[in-house]
Amino acid sequence: MKKKVRKIYIGVAWPYANDIFHIGHLAGAYLPPDVFSRFHKLRGNEVLMVSGTDFHGTPITVKAEQEKKKPLELARAFHKLDKEYLNKFFIEYTHYTSTHTPVHKRVVQNFFLRMLKRGFISVKKTEQLYSPKAKRFLQDRYIEGECPYCHFKSARGDQCEKCGRVLDALELINPVSKIDSSALVKKETENYFFEIGKLQKEIKKWLLSKKGFKEWVKKESLGWIKEGLKARAITRDLDYGIPLPYSKIPKRFRIKKARSKVFYVWFEAVIGYLSAAIEYSQKIKRKNYWRDFFYDKKAESYYFVGQDNLLFHTIIWPAQLLAYDQKINLPSNVFVNKFLLLENEKMSKSRKWYIETPYLLENYPAESVRFYLIYNMPEEKEFNFTWSDFVRTNNNILVGKVGNFIHRVLVLANKNFSGNFVLSESELSPAIRSKISQTYKKTAQFLEKGRFRFGLWQIINLAEFGNKYLEEKELWKKIKENPEKGKKELLNCLFIVEAFSLLLYPFLPQSAKKLRSLLGLKKISFKKGKDLWRAEEGRIKIKISQEISPLFLKIDEKAAQKEEEKLNKK
Repeated sequence: MKKKVRKIYIGVAWPYANDIFHIGHLAGAYLPPDVFSRFHKLRGNEVLMVSGTDFHGTPITVKAEQEKKKPLELARAFHKLDKEYLNKFFIEYTHYTSTHTPVHKRVVQNFFLRMLKRGFISVKKTEQLYSPKAKRFLQDRYIEGECPYCHFKSARGDQCEKCGRVLDALELINPVSKIDSSALVKKETENYFFEIGKLQKEIKKWLLSKKGFKEWVKKESLGWIKEGLKARAITRDLDYGIPLPYSKIPKRFRIKKARSKVFYVWFEAVIGYLSAAIEYSQKIKRKNYWRDFFYDKKAESYYFVGQDNLLFHTIIWPAQLLAYDQKINLPSNVFVNKFLLLENEKMSKSRKWYIETPYLLENYPAESVRFYLIYNMPEEKEFNFTWSDFVRTNNNILVGKVGNFIHRVLVLANKNFSGNFVLSESELSPAIRSKISQTYKKTAQFLEKGRFRFGLWQIINLAEFGNKYLEEKELWKKIKENPEKGKKELLNCLFIVEAFSLLLYPFLPQSAKKLRSLLGLKKISFKKGKDLWRAEEGRIKIKISQEISPLFLKIDEKAAQKEEEKLNKK
């Protein structure tokens, strides 16, 4: 079925290269875009999904100092691990790169020069925190002190982990160095600033026009606008990061010690959304391909981030785009998820309250984790991950409802009819066809709006419907008593199973592929304009594998208690 092809750009939050991502990052930012991307590919749309590892910033330099390594060495190691584990969770990017590439450096520097030329960059003398002991300016992550808003004693220099407030290190009460606990003093320095306030009216107008934004996201974003957008420093005194394009800066705009400064990560990392698209265009030798997504007014652009990145994607990145070029596309939507708690507490490596990603995958199926996180995705409120609920959801819902229906139908088909069938649309029960069609339709509506857990719930509802149909018809009896009638009703169930092989794909891609293989169906192949997201029409030949194994496996119920005990002993 040919349809109009939509251009879908997807920008995914960039993992920091100071550690491996954890399940909170998966639920907040990495799984949702993968579901969204796979769904749009099934619909025959053109998808460009990009992201990469954020190589720069003080989290990396702090960790490198702790481990006595060079920041770049550490970043490259975690970049490799991030790619490996994203792949193990079946998260599929069109292009996954890093912020430490020649293309990114060039794009960031050009972005800055263009903003400077257009009057959105200023030079200001400000005070920063200086360590007399270390004889240098210290950056946010090297500083801690008391939060001026909630009075948490160990707030970072850039954000308070307790109340979530974005901070300026100068706001901290009694700031000290995290390196040696020495007191810090204020000292004057000179930096470049983004005059974001000049764009406040435009950003507010744009935000108010966005009807697809989650209400809490829009409300929080407008709250920042109400407080007033102030100029933000975009450069800092650091020797690791993207350097300033000193020779290209007009002399009248050059600042002191410009050669020893780099761009702030908050400024340069989001530009990676643009540089990654440009880099991919060069990779496929279509120089201007990226423009199809950033300048075609019919193109759609979606960004996926966690709650702590809301400000940078609903206000700052759109403002940067406007400052760069008034004609460039602003986000169609920014899908922001709330935090994921672990056994009622916020995850924290320092307190050893977390689940190591390698351990998680060594002991539990990746798609069981995907299913649980999508089923409970924190789209409107925080979600509390508990081991007991994880095991219960896997066993009772994924295995007990979805897997159980599929397995029962395939076993009945093989046992009684040798597994060879032709599914004909003309023989399909109108009630079954309506249910399948409605599931496709309702799931699509939720996925378009970024309501992924509600989309998955529609599929579970279809499984419940199928199980009820099996029970009411007592199909195992009917096949023995009246094989012809029993087979006809079994065909209805096989239509539902076939639908699962596509409906599950955005959520559980490997299981969907395995199911198609069990059914003897062709592999899913994407073609622009070919819409696979629909109830199958015509005749479908099915040849069920003689070696049927359950699609999903139960997890030992004792595992929950074991994991809880292990967590409490950390």
